[in-house]
Amino acid sequence: MQRKALLIVALGLAITPFSGFGQQISDTINLKGVEIVGSGIPNKTSLSKVNLDRAAIPDVGVLLRSVPGVNGIKKGGSSIDPVIRGFRSSQLTVIADDGLKVEGGCPNRMDPVTSHIETDDIESIDIIKGPYTLRYGPSLGGVIKINTFKPHPYETFQIHAKSHTSVNSNPEGISQYLLIHGGGQKIYFGISGSYRNYGDYRDGGGNLISSSFRKYNFSGDVGYKPHPDHEILLSLHRNFTRDMKFPALPMDEIRDNTTLLSLDYHFRVRNSILKQLDFKVYNSDVYHEMDNSFRPAYSQVVPPYNGLMQAVSKVNAANTGGRLEATLVSGKQELITGADVEITGKDGGRVMTMIMNMGGIETTTAKRTNLWKEARTINSGLFGEYTLSLRDYKIRLSARLDYNHAGSEDTLILIANDKTYFNDTRSDYLNISANAGISKAFGKGNQISLFVGRGMRSPDMTERFIKFLLVGYDNYDYLGNPQLKPEVNYQADLILDLNLGKAGKFNISGYGSLVDSYISGVILPSTAATPKTMGAVGVKQYMNTGKAYFLGFETGYASPVIKGFNIDLSAAYTYGILASSTRNIFDENNKPVGVEDVKNDAIQEIPPFESGINLNYAFLKEKMQVSLQSRFVLAQNHVSLSYYENKTPAFMLFNLTYNYNLNRMFMISAGVQNLFNSTYYEHLNRRIVGSQDKLNEAGRSFYLNLTISL
Repeated sequence: MQRKALLIVALGLAITPFSGFGQQISDTINLKGVEIVGSGIPNKTSLSKVNLDRAAIPDVGVLLRSVPGVNGIKKGGSSIDPVIRGFRSSQLTVIADDGLKVEGGCPNRMDPVTSHIETDDIESIDIIKGPYTLRYGPSLGGVIKINTFKPHPYETFQIHAKSHTSVNSNPEGISQYLLIHGGGQKIYFGISGSYRNYGDYRDGGGNLISSSFRKYNFSGDVGYKPHPDHEILLSLHRNFTRDMKFPALPMDEIRDNTTLLSLDYHFRVRNSILKQLDFKVYNSDVYHEMDNSFRPAYSQVVPPYNGLMQAVSKVNAANTGGRLEATLVSGKQELITGADVEITGKDGGRVMTMIMNMGGIETTTAKRTNLWKEARTINSGLFGEYTLSLRDYKIRLSARLDYNHAGSEDTLILIANDKTYFNDTRSDYLNISANAGISKAFGKGNQISLFVGRGMRSPDMTERFIKFLLVGYDNYDYLGNPQLKPEVNYQADLILDLNLGKAGKFNISGYGSLVDSYISGVILPSTAATPKTMGAVGVKQYMNTGKAYFLGFETGYASPVIKGFNIDLSAAYTYGILASSTRNIFDENNKPVGVEDVKNDAIQEIPPFESGINLNYAFLKEKMQVSLQSRFVLAQNHVSLSYYENKTPAFMLFNLTYNYNLNRMFMISAGVQNLFNSTYYEHLNRRIVGSQDKLNEAGRSFYLNLTISL
């Protein structure tokens, strides 16, 4: 298969002149084609369909890494968990199609929200950094809005088709996608299906990384337009994952079955201040199953026993919700207001089976523990976003009010030294979020903007209810805390966009953030709790640890196109400090003997400074493009002591990409990622289980994409 893939790529490069569209890093696409939008929403970046069709990407998380200030936590060959400016997991709001939400099943987030959406179905992605968009739920650190393909009406009945095939050499694999869509003026439809099969990959040193997986998906959308001003759309997406390996986690994903169902109603109002009404209801169901069957070496019991420890976890997660939104326009004023509700439920457990052989006698014992016991949260919100345009000024005000209720059927009661650590699982919070901003246009295409915001989010299911599981960066069992308070982010952004005329375009965004009641793990005394997972050195409980600070910037430059040539530059940096934390003191046998306080510790999993340079050349009336990209990442020496985070070295990468638009029907993309076969890893990559080694990225890889549109 690998030889065939290499032959296909070589043939594609031989029959057409070498060209390409830049990539910023070895497994993601170039920022060329990324639109920085100045529509009143600060720090909004949009990725178009072209970005996806031209790249070799196994999931959405890889694509998001191409945006300055956005990175991801990698634990296997796919399903990268997004990080924006150091904010991660539930500190980010991830939605699909204007409001649909998904709750993953894995406590270790091997299935983040982005992994449940088929990449080829995506038409565009919007990333908003900071607590500045409140229409889609509480927003603390940012919003990722994924827009999938939706059919539309035609004047006369038509049928269209699109296929996308991608072949990759490292990991060796293939991805195939087919879409058929069409219809008439009143009824229209879209039907799609995809299949992905990727093997293990090799890093630059030739080491084999266990990371194979299979995915398949089918989707259906039906639209009905009974009147020019009324539209109804019913959508169904079913996604299946099988045998996805995660070398940086204690278990692998055996199967994941996801069903996404939504109904949208759009009403356009004529000759009125009220311009449109949008109503949406949805339901998402996830069945997630994990075990350690692929890794017997990790499941062996430490002598004197001769046996195996088999672990199986099964989780059901569901998310049901709806939203109503109205848009009002009067002159240069616009108001978007509405309400939404989200009901989330999780239930599942882990079975640990010990098979021991002592003196020729085999014994089997099994123990079941709850991960979540009928846990549930209900979040109801009211929101409004107001925009006013006054000559060269644009003013934007936004506010949101949320009522959050949570509960669980857990029976765990943890009391030690007259202190309760886990008991009452019910909590109710009223959260207030707001932001304000002003933009001033000056000169020809220049703009300066200042935005301040307050984002507030309630704790998630894991932080509230997880019980004795390795779910963090460090080697500790984590215990939830049902009485956690919400986190509050106070943030300010100053943004400058300059049109330099014949010299190109330049932008820079600087930000500062203070997070109050920051949620982090705090070591529990051994008299209160002892670890339940083999290899865990202690127990941490999620607590509100005080204040956390984030500072950073992103900047970019795009030169004008001169005789087909242009250059793109980008850079991003984030610095994070946690005011107060704790860490264990270990003896020479690596046994904890005490606890010490750590002041002004680095926040864990913050990416280092990085920059990129992309050289692009387009010719034959821009039908062909070639691009050489370089990425430079500095060492990360500012690491967390309380999370025992290791420093990571600097690295640089070079990639070569090519794109050929034969006509409106055919597009060929090809490239070489990690051109010089470097051995490297990202700072946010997790450690391989059973070692201190980080999960390396793939070595040199060739890919070829063919897109046909009819």
